[in-house]
Amino acid sequence: MEQNADAGTPVAPVMDNKQKSSNGLKIATAIAYIVAVCGIGFGVYGIVQSSQKDNRIAELENQLKDDENASTAPSNILVSKQDDSKDWVYDAEYEKDATVDSYSTTFDTYYLKDIIVPYINIDSLYAKDSNREIKSVFDDAINTYNKGVDDRLTYVDECGYDEYRNGNNLSIVLKYGIGATDVVHPKYYTYNIDLKTGNGLSYEEVYSVAGFDSDSIKTKVESAITVTMKEKLSGLTADNYPDGTTFDTYNNESISNYEESVRNKALRYFLSEDKRLNVIVKLSIPAGTGEFDTIIPVEN
Repeated sequence: MEQNADAGTPVAPVMDNKQKSSNGLKIATAIAYIVAVCGIGFGVYGIVQSSQKDNRIAELENQLKDDENASTAPSNILVSKQDDSKDWVYDAEYEKDATVDSYSTTFDTYYLKDIIVPYINIDSLYAKDSNREIKSVFDDAINTYNKGVDDRLTYVDECGYDEYRNGNNLSIVLKYGIGATDVVHPKYYTYNIDLKTGNGLSYEEVYSVAGFDSDSIKTKVESAITVTMKEKLSGLTADNYPDGTTFDTYNNESISNYEESVRNKALRYFLSEDKRLNVIVKLSIPAGTGEFDTIIPVEN
């Protein structure tokens, strides 16, 4: 600063208009920059806040959907096997209470080790109910075996099972036959389980997996029964049928047996390899015991 020669006090320098204009521009530019920075900051903050809000809304909506789904889910969800160290199905380890390991009749020799039933290793109500039924079959087989040991006449012709896996659908077929003659007609026990839920699969669910629908299933099964009946009775002539009966008589009776089992919800069924539908039908024939259960494969 300059000093006044007379008073000895400093004097502020005088700026010309060009300097004033330049300084004003700098100040305005600085203010504009600050405003812009603040604007960007608030804008970014707003975007972040909006994004967080949208995410929270999405989370709440998903939670509501999960709660809704949980309220309508099956009550007996399959969460695990009963024994994680074993497969879904394995040979049941029930005690075989018998005095000998084998015995012979006039027909054959029978072995205790051949009596095998499945154990369904699934933690669900359906599996537990099925295992109870299977255990009753096992108990009956052991009693029959012990009776045969005593009378050398009664025997367990077969007591075994097969299992089939088609995706998440598990089918088990237990075959059990006993006899005191050389002709045995076994019984079949079938179990169909959805491995996602542990629930039993209805007939409609099983035949849908096999590629049938409610409009086609009846005709397809009736055709399959007729094919099997023709195979079973192929050696008979008209003279072999009782008076007033023909092949159609017994074929129609067999079809009626199937239809009645469907109405009564007593039908046994399962999926074998490649999602092939099989039904257990009591066939009617003009000889022997008259009726016996038979596995009928149904072609699609």
